[in-house]
This record gives sequence, structure tokens and C-alpha cells, in this order.
Amino acid sequence: MNQLTQLLQNDTIKNPSDPFMRHYYLMSLSTLYHLDFLVASIDDQNELIDYFFNISYWQFYDLCLLANVVNMIHVERITPYIFDILKQYATNNMSTASVETVSKILINALETSIIQKKMTLLDIY
Repeated sequence: MNQLTQLLQNDTIKNPSDPFMRHYYLMSLSTLYHLDFLVASIDDQNELIDYFFNISYWQFYDLCLLANVVNMIHVERITPYIFDILKQYATNNMSTASVETVSKILINALETSIIQKKMTLLDIY
């Protein structure tokens, strides 16, 4: 996993204007962080939050990105986006594949809130 993360980081450096490559790098970094229960740097968190902030309609890619990086962001910062996703889910405006990803996001967010000892997220459920 370390080697994959390093390769993706190098590709990101070579293609700084490619957001998808950067997201793949952050997802691999998130996997490494998850193994040690670490959160990302404030800069990386802000980059992700800025991306999520600009989403008006959650598409499959956006949901997959959130599901894969939720553990590396302070849970208080991600909670508003989870509420936004749940509102979209409640109005049945999601594909079947997206609905399955929402379940993954909720499970990952719950796990993250427990690991970060931020039990306020449990009130959502």
C-alpha cells in the first residue's frame, strides 16, 4: 500500500491539474491512515472539504470519494455533508449503486466517530 500511495503521489505531482488523480492518491492515503487511526493534515482535510462543499447533487463518484476518505477527516467537519446526502437519499434521487454507497458512508462515519471519540455523530443514527 505504501508503494501504491507513493506512485499515486508521484503521478499527482506530474499532473497537478488532474483532480481525479489527486483523489486516488487521497484514497490510498486514507487506507494507510485507517490502519493507524490517523487523520489527514489540515491542508488535505481542507482540500476535501472544499471539494465536498461545491457539490450540489451527490453523484456516484462523489459518494465513493467520501466513503473512502471519511476516516481521515475530523467527523465534525464531515457531518453536514452526511446530512446533505441523507436528504438526497430520502427524496429517492439516487441510483441503486449510489444507495449502496450511502450505507458504506454511514458505517464508515460511525466507525470514524467512535475512533475519534466524537460520539455526537451517533445522535444522527
